[in-house]
Amino acid sequence: MASTAAILALIILLLPPITLAGDLHGFRGTLTRVHDLSPGKFSEAARRDSQRIAFLSRATTNSSSSAVSFQALLANRDGGYNMNLSIGTPPLTFPLLADTGSDLIWTQCAPCTKCFQQPTPPFQPGSSSTFSKLPCTSSFCQSVPSSARACNATVCVYSNYTYGSGYTAGYLATETLRVGDDAASSSFRDVVFGCSTVNGMDNLTSGIAGLGRGNLSLVSQLGVRRFSYCLRSDAEAGESPILFGSLAKLTDGNVQSTPLLKNPAVPLAPFYYVNLTGITVGSTDLPVTSSTFGFEQTGPGGGTIVDSGTTLTLLAKDGYAMVKQAFLSQMANNLTAVNGTRFGYDLCFDTGGSGGDFPVPKLVLRFEGGAEYAVPTYFAAADVDSQGRVTVACLTMLPATDDQPITIIGNVMQMNMHLLYDLDREMFSFAPADCAKV
Repeated sequence: MASTAAILALIILLLPPITLAGDLHGFRGTLTRVHDLSPGKFSEAARRDSQRIAFLSRATTNSSSSAVSFQALLANRDGGYNMNLSIGTPPLTFPLLADTGSDLIWTQCAPCTKCFQQPTPPFQPGSSSTFSKLPCTSSFCQSVPSSARACNATVCVYSNYTYGSGYTAGYLATETLRVGDDAASSSFRDVVFGCSTVNGMDNLTSGIAGLGRGNLSLVSQLGVRRFSYCLRSDAEAGESPILFGSLAKLTDGNVQSTPLLKNPAVPLAPFYYVNLTGITVGSTDLPVTSSTFGFEQTGPGGGTIVDSGTTLTLLAKDGYAMVKQAFLSQMANNLTAVNGTRFGYDLCFDTGGSGGDFPVPKLVLRFEGGAEYAVPTYFAAADVDSQGRVTVACLTMLPATDDQPITIIGNVMQMNMHLLYDLDREMFSFAPADCAKV
């Protein structure tokens, strides 16, 4: 008969590795777009963007350092990307919206007073041997906005978190989380997440995986300090890689970098700000100034963020007007401009059933330090004929309104680029890539 020590050793070898937050190693997961964005679905995502943009704009104008920590918007489900996280012991896998614009990791927990329909059953705390409610004395509890934080004898409670299209409420807990979809996945003990038990929203995911800069985010809690992803375009209809720690690196020779900034008026905001200093459409350099996309001088608004959870790109009003006019003037000889309102866009063109093969000026974004981002994807099919040929194509940008001055680089314009968020160096780097090979 085998000795007790030998049996224990065998069990340890067979168990997945448990990693302490802060360990410097690399691991990877996959991102899957919630829907393939066909012309009709793309329009739905475009319309839902307006709700998320309104939220992000409000968050940047909130002077409370913690008030934006929990906030995220699930309304934009059609244009988002899910990441699988396994929670608990034994682990159960949940598809959570990967969101660089928010912090909290959360999913719905049973018993639910009110839950929305999701792809998997709600998490069952009583079925996990590693589940523990988080007390109010925890420093993580203090990261919850005071207006929504409550305490009772046993747990840190959050209540009435409102979004553009609903709300959520529940309590904080700690669990073992596993990131990755195969035998090489990594597990982390005592990760703080939200157990939501009351929800007034509808969604096609199971919650949020916050990738922002705040204390409660997946990135901060795992202590990996850098991550990268490469979003495959819809036509490829495949999984997209997301990499953490030592695996998050760009090896292409065309890598360019620009500093990550913080909003001076809201320094603890979770967003990844960059300094957009110029735009080129075709051969025309637009007359962008430091104030076009920069922070407001007299308040917390303005600035430019990179956001995985927003589908389209939003440009500050003056900057958008320049971009629109440049496309109109350079495409006037080949295509007829049409009103894009019914498709959820602003600037659209009648392609004459060309099947998407029509001349479009190149679009380049320029950032602080001279980094040039040659945008791979910035027009989308909005309508097709009975034979499936593209009849209307639209610029995947919208103008900001006066009360929403923030500029947001959305995930369509991130497709087919490998993007690296390096929190140690405070740099945002990028390079064109075949995402299927990353």
